[in-house]
Amino acid sequence: MKAEADIAVVITSHNYGRYLGQCLQSVADQSLRPKEVVVVDDASTDETALVMRQFPEVAYYSVSFHNGNRARNFGFSQVSCKAVVFFDADNYMTPDFLQVLYGSLTRAEGVDFVYCDRIHFGEGDVSWYPHPMGLWQSRPFDRVLLKTFNYIDLASLMWSRSFPGFDETLQRYQDWDLWLNMVLKNGRLGQYVAEPLFYYRVHGMKSSRLQGRGRARWHIRRKYRIGFGALPGVRNLFWLYRSSRQIKAGLRRILGGQILS
Repeated sequence: MKAEADIAVVITSHNYGRYLGQCLQSVADQSLRPKEVVVVDDASTDETALVMRQFPEVAYYSVSFHNGNRARNFGFSQVSCKAVVFFDADNYMTPDFLQVLYGSLTRAEGVDFVYCDRIHFGEGDVSWYPHPMGLWQSRPFDRVLLKTFNYIDLASLMWSRSFPGFDETLQRYQDWDLWLNMVLKNGRLGQYVAEPLFYYRVHGMKSSRLQGRGRARWHIRRKYRIGFGALPGVRNLFWLYRSSRQIKAGLRRILGGQILS
């Protein structure tokens, strides 16, 4: 019998029924079994419910949030394990995904989450995707570099006590926001495992995630006061300008116009 660890796998899906079976089978085939597996089906209209009948041991929740982050937060509220990984239903794990990441997480003192490389594979026309197919390598943990761009995939294992929750107002860069929240606001530490431990499916439905990237990136930078996002907004600059004029006028009145003229 395979060993089991105090790990929860939270899988979110929206109309990914055709991929969900492969994803769940990859979880079932793990060399280190998770204690809890939860699927949160957010407003799917496809065959997701039928697929779930093939996995009666998996906790299944059908919701109508139309909000990926809310679905993830809900999934987290349904588990009680010490460690958790959030996983998208259109991807799947290598057999040692949990064993390698959990081993790294438990051995590294003071580390709150661990992350790894991934393997890109395409379905249909993937010319829109900015990265090549095949091995995609992350980088060693670097707090400063994380402010520049996100190099940590959502498919990472973390201690549940370190999870701050997803920002349900975001529609883009949910993973970057999570890591910035953990690292910059809460002082959490990550560790890189230089192994490709899951397969990342590139397909047409994911191309919609690239829309509105500029505005979403600006929102994240502003939220965490990173780079240009840390500069005062136009409204704040106008307030400072108006306040300085009012102070200058007041001093003129007090001193009879002898200074600041």
